[in-house]
Amino acid sequence: MSSRQVETSGFGAFAGPVLRDGGKFTFEIAAHHLNADDRLHGGMMMTLASIVLGDVAREAANEKQPGARVNPLSLNCDFVSAGEKGETIEGRAEVTRATRTVLFISGELRAGSRILMTATGVYSIKAAEEK
Repeated sequence: MSSRQVETSGFGAFAGPVLRDGGKFTFEIAAHHLNADDRLHGGMMMTLASIVLGDVAREAANEKQPGARVNPLSLNCDFVSAGEKGETIEGRAEVTRATRTVLFISGELRAGSRILMTATGVYSIKAAEEK
């Protein structure tokens, strides 16, 4: 599978680009992603985790119900390490449990072998005709 840019409209459009190649998401830290200490801003890391987990949730929901949408119910993030300008961040996530209407997802962001953040999310599945 070749890399594709993850759809990030609205606020997410300021975060990218985020690329996806199979189950791996990549993102390069630029100057505008840094905080006052020249480290990857925590809000940017949470945004990236939301993009990664949300895209995995959409894919899983659409496998169960074509055209389904997902809505986040919760996103919990734990900061482990800081990212530096120019580093490439790799994100991964997986569905750990799925019911008919809810997905539970776990993921992480890494810079090389260093974990920057772990995250878990819960997403509701809405059928295509539901609003």
